[in-house]
Amino acid sequence: MQLINNEKIIDILEKTLNHVDPRLIDHGKRVAYLMYKILKPQNRFNSEQLRDICILAMLHDVGAYKTEEIDKMVIFETINVWEHSIYGYLFLKYFSPLNELAPAILYHHAECDQITQIDPSHQFLAQLISLCDRADVFMHYKGSAKIFREHIEKYRDIKYSSAVADMFIASGINIENAYNDIDSDEEFNQVFRYPPLTIDEVTKYIKMIIFSIDFRSSQTVVHTITTACIAGIIAALLGENENEIKKVKTGAMLHDIGKIGIPVHILESTERLSDADMEIMRQHVYITEKILEGNVEDDIKNMAIRHHEKLNGTGYPYKLEDRDIVLNDRIIAIADIISALCGKRSYKGSYSKEKIFEIVNSMEGLLDKEIVALAFAHFDEIAEAIDRKSLPIIEAYESINKEYAQIMKEMEPIIKKKA
Repeated sequence: MQLINNEKIIDILEKTLNHVDPRLIDHGKRVAYLMYKILKPQNRFNSEQLRDICILAMLHDVGAYKTEEIDKMVIFETINVWEHSIYGYLFLKYFSPLNELAPAILYHHAECDQITQIDPSHQFLAQLISLCDRADVFMHYKGSAKIFREHIEKYRDIKYSSAVADMFIASGINIENAYNDIDSDEEFNQVFRYPPLTIDEVTKYIKMIIFSIDFRSSQTVVHTITTACIAGIIAALLGENENEIKKVKTGAMLHDIGKIGIPVHILESTERLSDADMEIMRQHVYITEKILEGNVEDDIKNMAIRHHEKLNGTGYPYKLEDRDIVLNDRIIAIADIISALCGKRSYKGSYSKEKIFEIVNSMEGLLDKEIVALAFAHFDEIAEAIDRKSLPIIEAYESINKEYAQIMKEMEPIIKKKA
């Protein structure tokens, strides 16, 4: 059973990216629309290829969780914004169904003479994304089609190849009114919003977003995966059927998706959060609710947003009490805590089994005591599963950091030229 429908995955991705930074709201969708309007008349791509290109365009800033780079990205004349390009490329390469197209994201801020060594198809897409990206930023900050046409001519065969520049011009797109029909364009939305994705593709897109959040810090890299793992084990031990176990694991996978909208300095804090920062951190559940509302079944959404509720009504966001918190909500709340206690933080090491028991038992009246007892009775089994599930994620995290450093070194000549 597919718990997240094909047509909903685009909404989830779009809403998630819109919370990276308010200045990037809907930017990816608009770039995707420009790409579609340019490429559709060319008849060089079939519907599946066009779908993938549109999704690629929407995700072109998926690596932009470094807000210091967003300050530069929204300036029309971009300067040295390679960090988000590299991370976006790596997330797409390792965790999305678009791995074959990922190099286009790596080079979407390169000038046309700096990418002659890559595959021509990637050159073309990188250039087109670059031009559409700048067109959208230009429209929002300068707003004149005439001046943007002058910009294209000024940077022809410098920033943009003549072939791509001519294709953009031939499309007849006027950036002043290009988005008037974006929501009512049935052909575009048929390609973009209702893609015939497989269950595996949907899962990969969700993991890509989750890892783009969890990979912000070595302290959080495996938290979501281990929470889902623990929740699934507990649900199975409670005798839940296969469909309910899938729901629990899905809710657990989505439970921290709202952290995409929390400032990086809070997520990566090396100290315990102040009361003010903790209040900001708590907003992640509201953001999660906004992202998931209407895109997943209500019970899955509730599982995701209730993991900080407590049985005595002292939790958040809605201070629910015992009678309002159902079994699967309780499972994920306990799985989240065990996952956090098993993990390392910059201000603490991973806790011992005995310390975890002590901390969780001190929460009497806050958590379901029967589920806690069941989890503790099978703690060694849970701990072994955590280690097994964590290893490939840690390896992927280390590989991405290593490859990031390697790519950054290889691109030094390009970066220095643009700086």
